[in-house]
Amino acid sequence: MLQAILHGKAGRIEQDGESISWRDAFKRREDLLTAVFFGRVPHLSDDALGAVLRFLLGDDNPIDPSTFDKLELWPYLELKPEHADPERESEHVEPDVMLRFENSLVVIEVKPSFGGYQYQDQWQRQTKAVVGDNSFDKYADRLYYVALAHTPTAPLTREELPQRFRRMTLREWGSLRYFLQTAPEFDSCRQDRAIREEWMRAFELFGMAPVIPEWKLLFAYSANEVNLGCGVKSFPILTSPTEHTADWAALVDYAGPLRLSPHDFSFLNH
Repeated sequence: MLQAILHGKAGRIEQDGESISWRDAFKRREDLLTAVFFGRVPHLSDDALGAVLRFLLGDDNPIDPSTFDKLELWPYLELKPEHADPERESEHVEPDVMLRFENSLVVIEVKPSFGGYQYQDQWQRQTKAVVGDNSFDKYADRLYYVALAHTPTAPLTREELPQRFRRMTLREWGSLRYFLQTAPEFDSCRQDRAIREEWMRAFELFGMAPVIPEWKLLFAYSANEVNLGCGVKSFPILTSPTEHTADWAALVDYAGPLRLSPHDFSFLNH
């Protein structure tokens, strides 16, 4: 379906009395971005899944990717009376994603790149609903919570989280996109490379800003190591190319692994 949308072959649908293309509809719905990204997670190799976990939870997370069990999107959880407002009827919460492993559970709340901020009350209600659900008892204290996109400045602390949650992390789509472009775990397996390419196309479809290279890596090269004037018409301000030991090769080596697409250079036209 994603390929049909990307190539304009998905047709049109009626939405709020308006006939729109699937491409436009796709860009308006954050749940579709969630489904496109996390719906492919179960198909990743263990190495690539491990890389995604490293991004979401940190380098020191102990989850073994080979123990992955299943993905759940938008699970419907009841907020038990002790955690809910007693003046109101029984309440439910719906985190966007759950990644179940043999001994661990990762709960993820997702916001789109184009609006809708995360807020702490939602995090607290979702984490309380998880610990109040007996079906998650087998995970004991191996629970993790991730807020992806449009996050405030700080996550819930260990004191603010229910005791069974080990940690909470905040992540952004832009950082995720850059990580996927540079993570070597996606290079060795054909299916991982294909999934990453589909993710990149989906990000572009949602209008995410292009990834601007980390220029500090380029600045690390001294003037004696990179000579951008080599092979180019010399100007008086440039020193002689013979004084340098390298040409464009160092810059090419720097840019090579970035996997920039034409979309990434669109900002040059503005």
